[in-house]
Amino acid sequence: MRVRFTQAARKHRVSSGRARHVIDNPLVTLTLPAPGPGIDDRLVFLGDDPTGRALEVVAVHLPDCLLVIHVQDLQAKFRPYYDQAREQE
Repeated sequence: MRVRFTQAARKHRVSSGRARHVIDNPLVTLTLPAPGPGIDDRLVFLGDDPTGRALEVVAVHLPDCLLVIHVQDLQAKFRPYYDQAREQE
């Protein structure tokens, strides 16, 4: 699947290669409901980059690609999902 990154996705200075690794090898994938009418649901990929850094990657599935709109270190609100997946490994 083709993956594109918005400029905003680079805000937290996480490389697209690290984010792509999490997308390709997620510990957990969540679907969050759209934040409003006319907006697509968000896909959240939680996992580790190649160095073991825990990341969250948020994307929108478009007809021709996966558009990544947010990447950063794992936030506390997603930590329980991540920890649960780690325990099940």
